[in-house]
Amino acid sequence: MDKQAIIASIDRWFAENGGRMAEISKRIWEFAELQFKEKRSSELLMQLLREEGFSIECPVAGMDTAFVATYKNGDGPVVATLGEYDALEGLGCEIADSYRPTGGPGHGCGHNLLGTGAAAAAIAARRAMQELGIEGSVRYYGCPAEEGGSAKVFMVREHLFDGVDAVISWHPANANMVSEARAMAIMSVRYRFTGRAAHAGVCPHLGRSALDAVILMDVAVNYLREHVQPDTRIQCVITNGGKVPNVVPDEAEIWYYIRAPKKQDLDHVFSRMNLIAEGMAHATETAVRWRVGAGASCNGMPNSVISDMLRRNLQLLGGPKFSPEDWEMAKKLNSEVSLQEKAQSMSQMYAINDPEIYKLDLCEYVQTATQRGVVAPYSGDGSDVAWQAPSAQVNTCCQPVGTGNHSWQQVVCSGSSIGQKGMLAAARVMAVSFCEALCDREMLRAARAELDAQLAAYPYSCPIPPEVMPGDED
Repeated sequence: MDKQAIIASIDRWFAENGGRMAEISKRIWEFAELQFKEKRSSELLMQLLREEGFSIECPVAGMDTAFVATYKNGDGPVVATLGEYDALEGLGCEIADSYRPTGGPGHGCGHNLLGTGAAAAAIAARRAMQELGIEGSVRYYGCPAEEGGSAKVFMVREHLFDGVDAVISWHPANANMVSEARAMAIMSVRYRFTGRAAHAGVCPHLGRSALDAVILMDVAVNYLREHVQPDTRIQCVITNGGKVPNVVPDEAEIWYYIRAPKKQDLDHVFSRMNLIAEGMAHATETAVRWRVGAGASCNGMPNSVISDMLRRNLQLLGGPKFSPEDWEMAKKLNSEVSLQEKAQSMSQMYAINDPEIYKLDLCEYVQTATQRGVVAPYSGDGSDVAWQAPSAQVNTCCQPVGTGNHSWQQVVCSGSSIGQKGMLAAARVMAVSFCEALCDREMLRAARAELDAQLAAYPYSCPIPPEVMPGDED
């Protein structure tokens, strides 16, 4: 492998096409389409990839805006990347240094950058593969509905990642890093109790209250919290507590989100909650049934072999370089973010405890910490992909230090040069890493051996039941 030749080829592509990629990301920012409705965004990315020699399969896994794009250059390994392009409801705002909401959807997680940057990386790698005779395939997975739709889990359920040797992805962030922090496993489950209605004043003894069962279940679950893994989270809302106080409720429902550091921990907590539900049904002479919804995913499982390779390339190529105008814009966007808030945000979201970064409004240097063994406070459907193929993710600075995803500041940066420069820096690192992975069969074997050892300890099982379809409500 001639790495310098790979870098030179990829750099030529970005010199010729970087501006075009920025424009495409801006168009998707303007579309700002919600989950499972990203028709224009997905079509724009498919058109781009098709024009660059990729074959397209669409729709896939029962989702009209999901697709798989593949470029094959002879026999060899398959490396893949993940593209997202859904926006968030109610986060739309103008590009300005103060909050000017539009009331519509907005790219508060930078998925317009994510989807475009991943496509740019795949296309740049395709150019290098052609020029340098690198054999193998690059595959782009067009993934809708990351924000609560679990699209990647449905794609995994349909075996769309079978045969993939490595997955290299990215996400906009506040810093430049390759983190091995593990996202938490999550499950959405509704417990529905059925009892017997009765007049609450005249003959309550004839009723069997479904609401009593719900309340007693939540009391028991509250005691369960003492006896689960420390990082486990159990949150709930009562979605149906009856209609009026004068009628003993014959129907009631409580909706839980369960998060745990590992899928096996989640499965264990879920089984204990089911016992609680059955016990409370017996205690109140009601009946109970439960339904696991679409908002579910396994814990993250970053592959250390692929992560190490990706980290070396990020350190070699570096993070984005921002203009004086970018720095001034970031300073204004950060005007109401205190030093303490920066520290809390960076520690909580990225496990970064670096006093130097707190002093900055933008970050150009690369973090060296790996966060190996850290449990991240968030969940994501990309975690299930990591159970299918060795996976790693690079983050680059696309927003001011200390501001969070799903914020208006992120929306502004996702549509302007700060986010675009971070996007292109990530895409360049990924493109080089695609080519390196295709050339290094020994590294891919080591990465697979690591994953196989993890799966031997706890095999994958899809967290979404087979009867649940994309777009179903939780």
